[in-house]
Amino acid sequence: MDRGPAHALTYTVGMKTFGLCALAVLGAVGIASAQSDSKPKSLTDDELRQVLDSAKKNLFFLDVREPKEIEDNGSIKGYVNIPVGQLESRLGEVPKDKQIVTACAHGRRAGTAAALLVKNGYTVLGACGLTGWKDKNHPLVFPEKK
Repeated sequence: MDRGPAHALTYTVGMKTFGLCALAVLGAVGIASAQSDSKPKSLTDDELRQVLDSAKKNLFFLDVREPKEIEDNGSIKGYVNIPVGQLESRLGEVPKDKQIVTACAHGRRAGTAAALLVKNGYTVLGACGLTGWKDKNHPLVFPEKK
């Protein structure tokens, strides 16, 4: 079997082509994986204000704190309260045809809820904490006392 220069050239070109194809496949898998695992955006108070002003009719504001926390600290007008621990079993109460913002006190539970919603096919604009919002005296609503 002749292993002259032509064979070496074919082998080298073939390996380079294989290597480039393998890199392309790995890159595509990495991008898809990064997109599916990406954390929803954490909204600042200013970004939250912009979202509330621009997406009014198509926005579902989901407060994932416990009801007592909302009684004590307030929430955003039009909020729906589903505590994060109940969210998975209550996904049917969250509309798929609206953009969603999740909220809690500091943003951690809101981020968890947002990730769960994204995983289940919802459009989430971001997650936020309302402590800073309250500290800046931005408008809040409180549930009616029974």
